[in-house]
Amino acid sequence: MLNDMTKCGVRPDTVTYTGLLDGLFKNGRATKAMELFNLMLLKGEEPNTVTYNVMIDGLCKEGLVDDAFKILEMMKGKGKKPDVITYNTLLMGLSTDGKVDEAMKLYSMMSKDGNFVEPDVITYNMLIFGLCKEGDLDTVMEIYNTMVERGIAGNLFTYNALIGGCLQEGLVGKAIKFWRHALDLGFVPNSITYSLMINGFCKTHMLKFAKGLFSKMRASGVNPTLIDHNVLMLYLCKEGSLGQARMLFEEMRSTNCVPNLVSFNTIIDGTLKAGDIKSAKDLLEDMFKMGLTPDAITFSTIVNRFSKLGLLDEAKIVLEKMIACDLQPDAFVFDSLLKGYSSKGESEKIISLLHQMADKGVILDSEITSTILSCLCQISDDYDVMKILPTFSQETSKGGSISCNELLMKLNKSYPELKL
Repeated sequence: MLNDMTKCGVRPDTVTYTGLLDGLFKNGRATKAMELFNLMLLKGEEPNTVTYNVMIDGLCKEGLVDDAFKILEMMKGKGKKPDVITYNTLLMGLSTDGKVDEAMKLYSMMSKDGNFVEPDVITYNMLIFGLCKEGDLDTVMEIYNTMVERGIAGNLFTYNALIGGCLQEGLVGKAIKFWRHALDLGFVPNSITYSLMINGFCKTHMLKFAKGLFSKMRASGVNPTLIDHNVLMLYLCKEGSLGQARMLFEEMRSTNCVPNLVSFNTIIDGTLKAGDIKSAKDLLEDMFKMGLTPDAITFSTIVNRFSKLGLLDEAKIVLEKMIACDLQPDAFVFDSLLKGYSSKGESEKIISLLHQMADKGVILDSEITSTILSCLCQISDDYDVMKILPTFSQETSKGGSISCNELLMKLNKSYPELKL
């Protein structure tokens, strides 16, 4: 477009450049936008406040906050006064990046930077949002109180941020107070408000309230998201309320909220935990029919639950399928099988699995190291795990981690009688 205008003898003005810059940023072409901005300066076309704000906004949204601040300095150097939009955009960029200290400095600068710039509700929202992310609720309350004292009314974003911040820190009572205050002010909760509260109630084991709010959400015409369904289903399974979790899962399938891999992983785990192997296998078949491919979590879940149920041969088959799918089992998967073999006294299978772990380069944590040593001491009655374990626990703690291969080499060297 710019070339066409030039060919026709029409010189692009500031408004034209600003519109083109905005379009480039919205299409994710930040580099091209910077090139065009530099061309604009080269052609002697003076950017106005809107142009600078477009540049700052685009750069912040691309995560290029440092570059956005360079534009701010250029803006001030050209004698253009930043307005509240300029500051709010930069505050958004800093808060999103977790740079709350810099955000607070910028907020202070608004009242000292030449002519005073009056903060608005967006200013305070960005600060509250950033501080809540960092868990600094004391400063959040100071900012919130300042906003109220200045007669600036919060909006739903404000209260969602406050509710989320409180719940993040486990302050359910405080979150409920903000929820009620928002309702008293006439705000209608949206999907974000409900999601925050449901998630918070679930994490603090207040499942009765989470279920009640979930029902209220639907009754008010706000559709629960896939994440809402998955979170509630997860905690229902954890609580042992598999029947309710299954009902929720079936409701998802009968609505437009189509279950995803997380949904299936959650309900399969809960079903196996309850010992219902047939239903779990049926769910796995349903998952395939929907075109979903099992991931590492799916396989790990099944291996773990099969091992605990004593279905060790089936667990090993699932492990081999996992490896065949180019998914690397972690220590947790092997730990489950080792404990299963140990409970059955399967010495040869323990040794075979350990060598497989060594070949795969599995990194061990303290828990599986303990499991391995316990298994080995069980194999040979001449050894007591409590005598061997401290030695190797100290060695692994020094290095932070140890591979299965390293552990077997050390054991072979120290205890050749084990014949590993």
